[in-house]
Amino acid sequence: MLKHFRDARFIKIMLWTVALSFIALIVFEWGADFSGRSQSVVGDTVGSVNGEELSYEQFDQILRNTYQQERQQGQTNPDLGNIIRQTWDRFVAETIVRQQVEKYRITASDREIDFLNRSQPPSWVQNVEIFQTEGSFDLSKYHAFLNDPATYSNPQGKQFVLAMEDAARQSMLNHKLQGLLVAGARVSNAEARDHYVRKNESIRVAYAGFDARGIPDSIVSVSQQEIADYYAGHRYEFHQDASVRSSFIGLPKTPTLADEADIESEIRRIRRQVVEGEDFADLAESFSDDPGSAARGGDLGFFKREQMVKPFEERAFTLAPGEVSDPFRTQFGWHVLKVEGREGEGDSTRIHARHILLSVTAGRATIDSLQLVLEEFRDLAESSGFDVASQKVGLEVQETGFISSGSFFPLLTNKTTGLVNGFLEADLGQTSATYETDDGMYIFALRERRPAGPRPLSEVQDQIRTSLVRKKKAEAATQRLTSAHDAAAAGHSLEEAAEQVDATFAETSSFTREDFVPGIGRANEFVGAAFRLSSVGDLSPIVTTQGGAYILRLLERSSADDAEYDAQAPQLVRELESQKQGQLLTAWFDHLKQQADIIDNRHHFYYDF
Repeated sequence: MLKHFRDARFIKIMLWTVALSFIALIVFEWGADFSGRSQSVVGDTVGSVNGEELSYEQFDQILRNTYQQERQQGQTNPDLGNIIRQTWDRFVAETIVRQQVEKYRITASDREIDFLNRSQPPSWVQNVEIFQTEGSFDLSKYHAFLNDPATYSNPQGKQFVLAMEDAARQSMLNHKLQGLLVAGARVSNAEARDHYVRKNESIRVAYAGFDARGIPDSIVSVSQQEIADYYAGHRYEFHQDASVRSSFIGLPKTPTLADEADIESEIRRIRRQVVEGEDFADLAESFSDDPGSAARGGDLGFFKREQMVKPFEERAFTLAPGEVSDPFRTQFGWHVLKVEGREGEGDSTRIHARHILLSVTAGRATIDSLQLVLEEFRDLAESSGFDVASQKVGLEVQETGFISSGSFFPLLTNKTTGLVNGFLEADLGQTSATYETDDGMYIFALRERRPAGPRPLSEVQDQIRTSLVRKKKAEAATQRLTSAHDAAAAGHSLEEAAEQVDATFAETSSFTREDFVPGIGRANEFVGAAFRLSSVGDLSPIVTTQGGAYILRLLERSSADDAEYDAQAPQLVRELESQKQGQLLTAWFDHLKQQADIIDNRHHFYYDF
């Protein structure tokens, strides 16, 4: 058995898994440069939590381990920005929890660790092939490994066991801490029954109303003073963390004729491999850029005419089953396809085919040339200024507006932390590193910084105006319904009352307090008013929502089944307690994180995250 632990690849995979769980500092020989900074003004510290530091060497090694693991799992180009964020978040979380374990002096004995390790090994241990019988975890094989003295005389075996024990200890300590925190999270029978009723009691109503969107803009107006008054009373709604405004220029990743020729040459090489006898499905899985079919060996299933783009259809329907096409071009790139089968006649003919697609994208040489252009631009911008440099090279300058760390910006999606945090400490006019996306390459320049606080009125007044217009439209809808409500209350049918004021009349299907009501929404004033009606025929007052105004009449009410509740109550109580405990733990952690002294220096070492 121990010979498996002498296999270097096996040991690396196991230790990567342990690293991701709790250890995270195992060294691999790999030379990729993750860092975007040649030197740091903060020394060797990527960050700290309540004084507990994480060095650059530690952090960078975890990134390498994680990157390698994702490549082992089949990701050709793992998202480094995402790995940086996840690694930092894990460090913060694990440090906060560990500090709380120490604060409450929670311990785990060797006996407890041994019992947990032997009785409930983690899934990554259970998935090790040598511990399985016919694909399932075999506890006896696992115990034989642990009981074998040779395990501990073998360095790799001993290291593996120590890693498992460390993971088990951390798991036990965390479990004890959680138990301490959620000890009082209990759910009463009354709470469980209320939850059951909310999910199972249903009603059906008729309603007359106006959708605010149907009310013309011309009948409502919002003054600048109203906007200013709303802003003065709701400034907290427009809070933004410290933010920066930047200018940027970009170069699109437009494929060149050389890139086109390279892709055509590659698809022809792949076709030769097919002709020489290699399996088409295997090649499609390895090389195809079609995300929908590559994992299925390029299988497109059956399709009829006019279901594919014209060049693809023309090739597919001229081939006999078993034939492979010559390479051909569509707007999606270069294809080679193989017809697997044909059925039907005439217009009902269907083709079963596989294909391999190579998208035409900018190649390494093209990207390197864009990088060189931007590096030359950066040098010019640093000596002449960003605007002068852009004019000299003929590149359009665009603006980001104010963005904060981690916020969404279309060009970078949510990868704004590195850019923003770096610029918050930079001099005005400083340029960024080169940012690369799927579509292009960009350089940013800092224009302005703004401290945390409410966004200025000039930036949010359109948002406020839209909100006030919607509110006034709902109020106008309420006024229009007044006479209809009087008529319904006097004995007219709700449909007749609706006709008098040209309102919409409809009847809902049955819904619960938690259902989405088509055309109305979920968990709003309409739903609340509906469930306040107790007897069939009851009429509601006029109900104003964000979307409009309505009058409701109860048509049917179905109570929750008491017998069914009694049968489900024990399981429901357990589920609700688990949910309450999860909410409690989340709130506890969020509070600790907000109170923690967290110093984040990642932007001094990396930028694309």
